[in-house]
Amino acid sequence: MLMQNMGDEMKKRVVILSLMLVGLIAMSACGSNANPTATNNEITTIQAEYPIYDTAKEIIDSSDLVFSGTVKKISYKSLNVKSEKGPDLETGLDKSSEIPYTIFSITIDKVYKGNTDANTIAIKRPGGKVGDQVVAVQGDSTIGVGGTYLFITKTYENSYPSLLNATQASFDMNHPDILTNDQKNEGITLSTVLEYLQSTN
Repeated sequence: MLMQNMGDEMKKRVVILSLMLVGLIAMSACGSNANPTATNNEITTIQAEYPIYDTAKEIIDSSDLVFSGTVKKISYKSLNVKSEKGPDLETGLDKSSEIPYTIFSITIDKVYKGNTDANTIAIKRPGGKVGDQVVAVQGDSTIGVGGTYLFITKTYENSYPSLLNATQASFDMNHPDILTNDQKNEGITLSTVLEYLQSTN
């Protein structure tokens, strides 16, 4: 685990990437939120490289689109994460590689940060279903069809917007004081995120 300290800027814990789909070969039967109804599928838990935030301010300041909405559909797609301008910002991969993503189709209720004229949006998160295999990022937060959540995302050119990370970037709107799955969130809850968003408006 690497620690990055950017002076007075945010500290980020980075989980070393083991997302090269080697995990698709070495399967381990662990619980996952990637497909909660697929109990008969074999599940692979992988670790992805992403920043972990210490405060609501850090995660919101790192995003460019924050909104609440209701999940209408969940689908899966293998996407090539190679960036033409260098390593992929989400995964750190610098070679062409397709990895599974979960695509959440969402009806937008309210935009808290950023701009979008759309009433619906599709966002992505690493991990998903590949054939009979379910690939899940370790500690990923629960996002289910019919649920209403606050989503903290980053937009990318020619790609779906992405959750900032798998563990801290979605919050159940019906449970404002519940910690997300990552137990080292330093008290980041929906309440603290909304409080910060209100203070910036």
